[in-house]
Amino acid sequence: MKVYNPNELVGKEVVDVNGNAIGTIDKTWNSWNQEYPGYFFGIKTYQNTRDTWFRGTSKLIPIYSDYIRQTDDRVTLNKSMDDLCRFWNKAVPCGTSTCPTDELFEKPVYDKNNSRVGTFWGWVESNGTYQHYGVWLDPYLCDVWRFPYNTLLPIPPNFVYHVKDTITLDKTLDELKGYWEQNHCFNSQQTNQQGWSQPAWQGQGHQGWNWNQNQQHPPQYQY
Repeated sequence: MKVYNPNELVGKEVVDVNGNAIGTIDKTWNSWNQEYPGYFFGIKTYQNTRDTWFRGTSKLIPIYSDYIRQTDDRVTLNKSMDDLCRFWNKAVPCGTSTCPTDELFEKPVYDKNNSRVGTFWGWVESNGTYQHYGVWLDPYLCDVWRFPYNTLLPIPPNFVYHVKDTITLDKTLDELKGYWEQNHCFNSQQTNQQGWSQPAWQGQGHQGWNWNQNQQHPPQYQY
């Protein structure tokens, strides 16, 4: 669903589509597209939920606003616990191999020249397929590139070259910046009063990020 007040959801209890308590929303991030995937949220799970469904991990469980069905005194998702743990426990593509998703979370991300890009934090999936990984851009690059802080940027799974202690991409920083600009994640020519780039999707439509608002589900983007 469309979320207009992401910060007001922080601290609220989260339940799955069947009413099972999962935990509470601990953090929120902006995304590269205000409409879809909207905002990202990190769920701090209850201990029983962690031990039963998520390998006992203490890491935040990521969701984006498309997972949310309703918000009132608590946040109700449109996914079951089975759906959530299936993606959390799934081995995902990492270059020529695969890696459990929970091992990717909070790992630092570097480009092919060993320059730091940011931190792996989330994903976007559609019909059981990972469409993008979400990378929280390093604040230094936000300064240099005039990108907003607290924003996840998309990384196609095939950009991942190698995973060990860090995640290494097969792209340079310049190639990544070009990819994000080409796909209208941000408009580097338009800045707000604080001097940071405004997302290109604010106030206007752009090819590749626009769809019929009457559709129930957004399209799968292909690059």
